[in-house]
Amino acid sequence: MKFKPMTAVAILAVGALSFTAIPAQAADPGVTDTEITLGMQLPQTGAASPGYNKVDDAMRAYFDYVNSKGGVYGRKITLVAKDDKYSAGLTISTASSLINESNVFAMVGSVGTQTHSAVIKDLNRRGIPDLFVNSGNSAFYTNPSKYPTTFAGLGTYVVEAKILGKYIKATYPDKKVGILYQSDDFGKNAIQGFTTAGLVFTPGKTAAGFIAGTQGSLGITSQLKQLQDAGVQVVIIASVASTTAIAALTAKALNYTPDKWVVMSVGSDATTFQTILYTKKIMPAQSAAMLAGIVSASHAPSPGEATDEYVAAFKKINDQFNTGTDKTWDNNVLQGMNIAYQTVEALMGTGKNLTRKALINWMNTKGSTLTSAALAPVGFSSKTHEAYTGFWIGEYDATAVLKPVGASRVVYTTDSAAGPVTISTFKRPAISADALPKAA
Repeated sequence: MKFKPMTAVAILAVGALSFTAIPAQAADPGVTDTEITLGMQLPQTGAASPGYNKVDDAMRAYFDYVNSKGGVYGRKITLVAKDDKYSAGLTISTASSLINESNVFAMVGSVGTQTHSAVIKDLNRRGIPDLFVNSGNSAFYTNPSKYPTTFAGLGTYVVEAKILGKYIKATYPDKKVGILYQSDDFGKNAIQGFTTAGLVFTPGKTAAGFIAGTQGSLGITSQLKQLQDAGVQVVIIASVASTTAIAALTAKALNYTPDKWVVMSVGSDATTFQTILYTKKIMPAQSAAMLAGIVSASHAPSPGEATDEYVAAFKKINDQFNTGTDKTWDNNVLQGMNIAYQTVEALMGTGKNLTRKALINWMNTKGSTLTSAALAPVGFSSKTHEAYTGFWIGEYDATAVLKPVGASRVVYTTDSAAGPVTISTFKRPAISADALPKAA
């Protein structure tokens, strides 16, 4: 069979059809005229999951609220969350699924230092916005040329540890101080900050490390016995939320009663503490008594501050829109709401022509204008991708609410290097009546 050659007119016609069928510039993945698809990784199951497994439902609740108001420039936000069990190997595979199957536009609010370390290079190589990561590892943020698409969702562990370290030095000058820490970049970052503040730890004596994720199955008996034998009177915990509850149980079994527990913010959620202890048949009144007196720090108001305008607004949205299996109001839900609020603000600020490059550029140039429930400003710029530069110090009362130490709340600020700790002058902008951000 012979094929007739195409005429010049036919060739031109086919060429014109092909040209018009291909857009001048392909849109970034995860963005259509009606939808923005975002991805997230977190431990929904496993030893590190208690508390953190509520963050995605809280974020989704706020996005659903925004969607009910018309979305962002007419685009509804869809959040696809994957369970990585706080295992770096799973983090790699779930990230691949989010990128190649779910075709996410950006990653938002992913949880964990150890786990995020496994994917951060690839996300940045691909130019995928990696926003508001729930890790305070300073190495992710202080050198934007290394990780240009990654931005923090927490203050760095160095900043927090410097502030807590100064407080410990001033308040317990004659006490022996030790630290229980997960032996990854989180723990090392924390030790760096405490050391900068003037605290000294001796490995094998006043510094006891453990592998992240093992506290639930293996316990931390040997580590706490080490601190007990070394005569440590003030125990710092630099680890995820489940560790604090396990440490309290283990110390009780050892008859170890330190004068003071000081817990870094990511490990000090009261609801997680009490929920874990309840599974061990310790009633809420007893666990609240065990929590009372523990010192911690926060960049945000305590979730128990019912009169705080951001807490009140987010709590109302959580009640109405959170469809998760456990939407009990706590630090994790507040953090999830806050991250979602900032995400919407950044998307609004970027504008209708939403691209990955434009979003990252907005974060570099306007990110410092982001508002939120936090009582300290964010530090986003082209020179640093650090989030909150300040923390206030509190102590849990008998009702499991973190209350400021002293007569009033004081927010302290510092950097992730050797800069001094000073009192912050930041004034938090008010939330709008409709609880929707107004981007610059």
